[in-house]
Amino acid sequence: MNSRANHVDLWPKEREGYEETIVPAYAPAPKGSVRYPTSVRTEERIGSVIAGVGVIFMVKSVTHNLAGITHMGILPPGPLETCAIGVLIWLHGKWRRATKLR
Repeated sequence: MNSRANHVDLWPKEREGYEETIVPAYAPAPKGSVRYPTSVRTEERIGSVIAGVGVIFMVKSVTHNLAGITHMGILPPGPLETCAIGVLIWLHGKWRRATKLR
């Protein structure tokens, strides 16, 4: 005698997770739903320029007082933050390029 013939299914197919249809996990955003004031290329360039200015500003502030460089004190506010903002803008441009709908 076949054991499958006498088997009673205790978990019905209607239970969540056993549907035969595949439902997408997310719906893609419609084109043109988010408008940015600048293009992706411009945002990447602006971020790169700001990060470069932050590096130049850092070199200037460190070499301004070469005698104090051995103490490795706290850096003056400004250059590190400028560089970080430039990198964040550049990364946002890269993220926009990577997630662009085609």
